[in-house]
Parts: sequence; C-alpha cells; structure tokens
Amino acid sequence: MSLRRPVVRAGGVVLATALFLLLVANLRFWQVAFAALPAGTLAQVRFVVAFGAVLLGAILLVLLPLAFGRLLKPWLALVLLLSAAAAFFMHDYGAVVDRFALQSVFETDAREATEWLSGRALGTLLLLGGLPAALVAWVRIERRPWRAELVGWLKLAGLAALLLGAGALVGGRGIGSTVRNHKQLRYLMNPVSLVSASLAYAHTHGGAAPAVVEPLGRDARRAGPMAAGARPLVLVLVVGESARAQSFQLDGYARATNPELSRKPIANFPDVRSCGTNTAVSLPCMFSDLGRAEYDHDSAAARENLLDVLAHAGFRIDWYDNNTGSKGVAARAHEEQLAELQDPRFCTYGCWDGLLVDRLQRELAATQSGHAGSDRIIVLHTKGSHGPAYYLRYPPAFERFTPACRSNELGRCTPEQIRNAYDNSILYTDHVIASAIDALAAQRGVDTALVYVSDHGESTGERGLYLHGAPYMIAPAAQTHVPMLLWWSDGFRARRGVDAACVDRQRHLPASHDNLFDLVLGLLDVRTSAYRARLDPLAPCSPP
Repeated sequence: MSLRRPVVRAGGVVLATALFLLLVANLRFWQVAFAALPAGTLAQVRFVVAFGAVLLGAILLVLLPLAFGRLLKPWLALVLLLSAAAAFFMHDYGAVVDRFALQSVFETDAREATEWLSGRALGTLLLLGGLPAALVAWVRIERRPWRAELVGWLKLAGLAALLLGAGALVGGRGIGSTVRNHKQLRYLMNPVSLVSASLAYAHTHGGAAPAVVEPLGRDARRAGPMAAGARPLVLVLVVGESARAQSFQLDGYARATNPELSRKPIANFPDVRSCGTNTAVSLPCMFSDLGRAEYDHDSAAARENLLDVLAHAGFRIDWYDNNTGSKGVAARAHEEQLAELQDPRFCTYGCWDGLLVDRLQRELAATQSGHAGSDRIIVLHTKGSHGPAYYLRYPPAFERFTPACRSNELGRCTPEQIRNAYDNSILYTDHVIASAIDALAAQRGVDTALVYVSDHGESTGERGLYLHGAPYMIAPAAQTHVPMLLWWSDGFRARRGVDAACVDRQRHLPASHDNLFDLVLGLLDVRTSAYRARLDPLAPCSPP
C-alpha cells in the first residue's frame, strides 16, 4: 500500500520550511541568545518572543523571492541543504557566516575540502537538509490560479512584515542592546546571514579581474651594499598558515613547541597582529601597501604589490605553494603548486611542508651554481596548522604531545587531544622553518635572509570557537595574534649594516601585517617612493 502524497498550498510549505529553519537550523543562534537572557520571567518571555518573531520574519523574507511556481521546490531544497551545512559549521566549530567565510569556502581546493567530510557532517546534511528537502519534493503543491497564488504570496509577505514589526515593538530595545553586546548573533541568523554573505561576496568579487593594474614602486632600485654585486642575494619569505603566537614557545607558550628555533640566532617579534582572520584576506593584505584599514579585495587586486616592487628592483620572484595558492599575490610572478607533484617522500593524504624545504634546497643549489637569477625572492606558502585535521599536518615522528586528536571531527576529541594535535603541527612548523634556515646558512658565497610570518591564528576551543575566520571585530586574540621572526646570515647582516642591539629593542614594539611591506623593502635597502620608513620596524636600525 503506497503512502498517499498530501496536497498542500505553496504558502503552507513556505511557512513550514521557515518554522523548521527557525527551530532546528538555528540552534547555535539560540544558544548564544539564551546566554544573554535578561533577569525576570516576563522579560525573558518578551526576549524570546521578540527574537523569534524577528528571526522568523527575516527567514520568510529570504524564502519569498523565489517561492512561486516551478521554482518553489528547488529553491526551498537548496536553502535547506545550504542551511544544514551552515548549521553544522556554526554548531560544531563555533563558526559564523560572513562574506569572508564564504570566500574561504569558494577558494578552497579539492584536497582541503575533503578534509571536512566526516560521518557527523554527512549525517547533519542528511537530517537537517536532505530529509526536509525530500519531504518538500514529495508533497504535492496545490495548483491555483495565478491571482490566488499572488494573494497567498502577498499574505506571507505581510506576515513577514508583521512579525518584524511585532518583534521590534515587543523587544526592540532589548534586541538592539543584545546584538551590540553579542555581535556574532548577526552572523548566526540561518539562512539570513548566509544569503546576506552571498550577496556581499558577489558584490565584492563579481567583477572580472583588472586587465591593467595600478603601478606601484616603478622607481624601485637597490642602493649601497645591497645593490646587485658579485655575491648573490636571496631572501626567503615563509608565509605560515593558522599558526598563533599563543602556541609559540618563542612568544611565551609554556610548551616546548619551538625547540629548534629557540637555538637559532633569530629576531622574534612577539607582538604582531594579522590583517584578517582567514587566508583569503590576510595573504593579499600583507603583501599590499594598503594596510588593514584601507584594504579591500578589489583595491588590492587592481594594484601592484610587494612582489611587483621587488621585481622592479631587479629581483627574480618565485612562489612555491603547499596551500591553496597565492590568492593573486603572485599573479605577475612565477607560481608553482608543489602539492600537485605528489612527491611520495612528503605526500600521503595531502603533503607535509617539508617538500617546500626540499625545493628550496634545490633552488639554492641552482642559485649558487649561477644557473638561476643571481638575486632572488623565494616565497614558501605552507600548509602549516590548517584544521580541522591537524594530525595530517605533520609526519608521525612529530607526534610528541599525546594523546593527539586523530580525527577531523573535533567534537569526538577532548580539548587536551585537540591542543596536542595542534601543538604537534606547530612543532613541525618549527622544524620546517629551522630546516629552511639551515639550508640558507649552508650557502657559501650567497648572502641570505629569512622572514617568517603567519597569515592568521587559530581557535582550538576557547569560548566554544574552533578554527579561524571570525569577523575581525569579534575575533579572539588567538585568531589575530600571530608569530613573526627574522633570520639573516652573517654576510647579509654585514652587507646591510644593521645595528643588532637596535633590532633587539625594536622587535618588542607592537607590529602587524601592515609593517611587512616596508620591513622587506628596508631589509633589502630598496629605494622607492613606495617605501615608508615610519612603517618599517627596523628603519631606526639602518645606516643613514
């Protein structure tokens, strides 16, 4: 006996979908909202009713634009599936949904995307998205004359407006103050924040890449001892991933996560803040001269950056990647994705960052033999400590903090296991940077230097937050306080003539990604109108 398919009106399906999203797909929203409940039973009832009415009205407004005719079922099914995915990340990782989070999703690669797949993720998509979408597809929609359908649609629009007005009337002041004090709420309204973020992302990234970029530093030249000479000059920029200063021994962490770097003659900068909380923002921002206050995607993409200025000064530029690419930073330079080579020495499920050091050693050998450009900038973009699968970021020999979480479902691990796995990835990053320094120090007849800086930090469960990508205004220090360090060979130091005691004083001053552009130009003594001494932390340490 087959189950008879019920016949319902379109408005009923839309309203039922909105109620489902309100009560089931917004658990994280209600969790944060309930934490802000006012005192007193009556005030609490008014609070919940007001928030519920406003959120339900907003959800209806999201559903209504395509909720008619043959578009109704596919549209509702799509919203349900996307809302289920958003609910999973909000609930399990404390994530929020804004345009930067969507940018990270859209710009990830297949290898990284598969690390998010888990039984829990698939189960959430099935229960919160797949089954409700199947139910929407199964019911029969009553076909009525278009005038009747329009009247029904207008009734729903009126209901949405009534809910929004009633919510504002009942608890407008309470809603306003709660959202001001808990800013993450505006990014947890599922699927309202999802649609809002999508529109913002489309507006920011909708245009084609500029065919001609604004020139920058075309007058760049090297001066004094740093000018092209008989000894090749090589600067290596190591751009980290998801490394936070909070877990760096060099920056005061109690654990020995930097055993190798602690023995190196480096200048460590303990107070550095990132430009953003995800790679898609921080990476192009740190190579731009715009700074965090002026940075936006379109402006940076339409303007030359640090690598271009260095190329104008005569350096050969090479970008080697074990992550998701340069985000356009190396658009006018040589960029190579090493993970695609699948070197069995370093690659199993993804690749360890040791393959970047292996390539660096080969490039240095070519430089010393004169087979490559004599003066070079080599950028190594690491996989670093990208989560949630921290255990895949390091070889087994570096699992020294145990027991370590060996799952991409962080909810299945204890806080200690998550911290252990993350710290093991930092321990391996320490080894990678130290190995790169060893490779540079071993060069004879080549003056070498290395700058390491992480693109952003990482949350590992503090305040219920995991991973990264929180809006900057509410991001914890774990996501914005990043490690940065400098190493230079004796030949480089003597050639540049920098006062070591001055460097030791300057490195303790507050800094940020805004300083990287001018720090690098100053290190290499590149004279250009684009250089700003006030933003170069080491400018007071250089010869006049």
